[in-house]
Parts: sequence; structure tokens; C-alpha cells
Amino acid sequence: MRKKSLPLRINKAAINCVSVHANFLWRYDNGYKQVFRCSLFSIGRYSDSEGIMAIQRDTKWNVILWGFFFLFYYYNWSSCFLFLPMWLTRMVGLDKTHIGMVFSSFAVAAICLQPLLGWVTDKLGPKKYLLWLIVILMVLFAPFFIYVYTPLLQSHFAIGLVAGGLYLGFIFHAGYGAVEAFVEKVSRNRGFEYGRPRLFGCFGSAACATISGILYGFDPTWIYWIGSALALLLVVILLVARSEPLPGIEAEQVRQQKVSVLELFKLRRFWYFTLYVLGVACIYDVFDQQFINFFTRFFDHQEQAARAFGYITTAGNLGDAAVMFFIPLLINKYIGSKNALLITGTIMTIRIVGSSFATGPIEVLFLRMLHNFEVPFLLIGIFKYIADVFDTRLSGTIYLVGVMFIKQSAAIVLSTVAGHLYDTIGFHSAYLILGSITAAFTLLSAFLLTSTPRQKTADARTPATL
Repeated sequence: MRKKSLPLRINKAAINCVSVHANFLWRYDNGYKQVFRCSLFSIGRYSDSEGIMAIQRDTKWNVILWGFFFLFYYYNWSSCFLFLPMWLTRMVGLDKTHIGMVFSSFAVAAICLQPLLGWVTDKLGPKKYLLWLIVILMVLFAPFFIYVYTPLLQSHFAIGLVAGGLYLGFIFHAGYGAVEAFVEKVSRNRGFEYGRPRLFGCFGSAACATISGILYGFDPTWIYWIGSALALLLVVILLVARSEPLPGIEAEQVRQQKVSVLELFKLRRFWYFTLYVLGVACIYDVFDQQFINFFTRFFDHQEQAARAFGYITTAGNLGDAAVMFFIPLLINKYIGSKNALLITGTIMTIRIVGSSFATGPIEVLFLRMLHNFEVPFLLIGIFKYIADVFDTRLSGTIYLVGVMFIKQSAAIVLSTVAGHLYDTIGFHSAYLILGSITAAFTLLSAFLLTSTPRQKTADARTPATL
């Protein structure tokens, strides 16, 4: 006897949900793309409420997975760079000028890779191939750092610069921009707010600051072995996290396969944006590179300074996460993306100039807490500004070229120059110079940046092969 087929009925409640969130569920099974469950149509046994609840569970689970990806990735990022100046000073024996050259080597590698990674990110779309390469290389983090990088810097400094620049520059300096841009695309494809998984990265940096600060006083090499272990967890997350676009969004991408890349560089608003990145975000990165060496000058013992710096960095990163939770709503509803970037520049100026007048650890600690507001405003503000002003199909290229590439290009020169200034005129005078530059560019950006919505004009949509 032939089995009676179940009737196909329209799920009206789910239609409303789809119209607002575009939330279809999609699954890859054995390499073949199959619809697992769709909220628009449900077969008898799925009620309206069950379909909507399934959508919500799927979205929350994906947010959590990408959140843990950020958590472990930024734990490793912090474990590499948070105490790197102290490692290079104490374990390798470099002076501040040579430390500046080490950071410059990361910048050289990054600027060679970032335009390519931006193009690859936009070209691959939801495919995770680039992230797979980054994560697999990150598994080798501890062996490379302990048995290859450190001995080379001690015996063959130039070769060490090249090796460290290529490896660390790819997985961290250039890689974190690719990770940010990729997950931001996933957030738009899957219908969730990018800031939600990104705040997990603040927790990762916070945990690393405390754990690494304690480990540094016992055996610093454990910092890097933990990093390699966490990279294995990143492999697991990549296996299960979803990045593919929802069916409706995917169809739109298929219809619009061509988008202008060359015309992007002819837009004045793009270069005004990069000017802000150069004079504000880049200067701040240079300021922050050797801030730990400035901080340790107020302590008698480096181990005590490392532990204290770890604690305040943990508190700061937890503050980053708390602030980042509210920043998207604040930017979307009240201040706008342009004002968010200007607020960032103002806070950075206060911190850099304030540090030039600091005379004790309490003042430095207070100024360090301003970092809680700088990172969320800058990170979310940049992605919101890109979405407001430019074509989002080029978001990966814009972020990796207009932000990351510009910052690292300038850092090649500025890191070494700043290191020389620290050695010659001291931290306080150097910070006053850096803070003055940031203030000037923030003021200039108030007139040059625009917060108008994305322009649907011919100059922004001229087709060109990606």
C-alpha cells in the first residue's frame, strides 16, 4: 500500500520571520549542499513555533562557534605580541631600535600579503580555505617561536627578521584582518550582528593577559605551547561552524557577480578614509607596540611589572567586551559611523598625550583603561563606516587594503622611527609628538569623512572583474 505523502503547508509565522531576518537553515552533508530545514515551508510534524525556535537555535549556535573562534584566535594573537617587547629585551637581548625593526618586519610582510588576502577573501566568499591555512600554520606557533625564531634573532638577525616577518606577519598581522573581514561577511550572510561574536575576542585577550602575565614569571615558553594547543581547537571549530550564505542572499550574489575594484581607488571618499586610518589608527598602533616597556619603567622587577600589566590588560579587555556589547546599538541609533571614528580619535589623543605627562603607575593605569572604549569604537565604527559608504561586496578588500595595508605600510617606517625616538628623547617626549599627530588627523577627518549612506551611483557600481 502506497504511503500517503504529507501535505506541504505554508508556515505563516515563519514567513514573517524570514522577511525580517532572512533566516533559512542550510547544511552541508557529505560534501553536497542540502536543505536541512526551511522556515518558509514546514512538513506536518514541524509547528510554527518549532520552526522559528530552530532558526533561533541555529543562529545562536553559529554566533557561539564564531565567538569561540575569535576567543582562541585573539588569545594566540595576544600571547604573541602582548609580551613580545619584554621577550625580545630579556630573552633575545635586543635594544629598542632593533625591537622596532622586528615590528617593522611584521609590517613589511603584512603589506605584501594584505592586498592579496583582501582580494582572496572577496573572491572566495563564504569558503573557509584561507582560514584553514592560517589555523594550520598556527598549530606550529610554539615550535617556530622557541626553536626557530629566537635562535635566529640571536645568531643571524637579518634571517630572523625575514622568517619571523613571513610567519608571524601572515598568521597574525595580515591574518587577523582576513579573519575579521571573513566573519563580518558571515554575519551579514547569516543574519547576526558582527559585534556579538567579536566581543569573545576581548575575552580571549583578557584571559591571555592574566595567564601569560603569571606564566612569564615562571617559564615564558609555556605561553607559546598553550597557543599551539588552542590552535588545535580552532581546527575543530572550523570543521563545524557555518559560513555559507542563506539561500536568498546567495541568489543575490549569483545575480551580481561583478563589482568594481579598480573604480574603488578612484573615489575620494576612499582616500579620505585611508587618511584617517594613517593618522589615527596607525599612530595609535605604533604607540601601543612598546607601551609595556614604558609601563615597566615604574617597577623595580620585570616579573612584578609583567604580572601587573597582565592584570590591567585583563581588566581592560573585559571592559572592551562590555562596551562592545552596546556599541553597535549606540552607533546604529544615535551617533553614526563617522562620529564613532571621530570619538575614537579623540580618546586615542587623550591617552597618548596623557601618557606623555604620566609620572607614576596609577596615572598610566588610568590612561590604559581608556583602551576599553578605543577598541570597540574603532573596530565596530570602521565596519559600520564601510557598510554605510562603500559597496559591501568589497568589504574584504576595503578593510584589508584601506585599513590593514595602510596601517602596516606606515608602520614599516613609524615603528623604527618611534623606537629611535624612545632611545634618544625618551618615552614622554615621543608620546607628545605621536599624540599631536593623532589630534591633527582627527580634526582633519571631521571635515573629510562622510557618514552618508552607501551611494548607488554609477561611480560606485561600474562593473569590473573581481
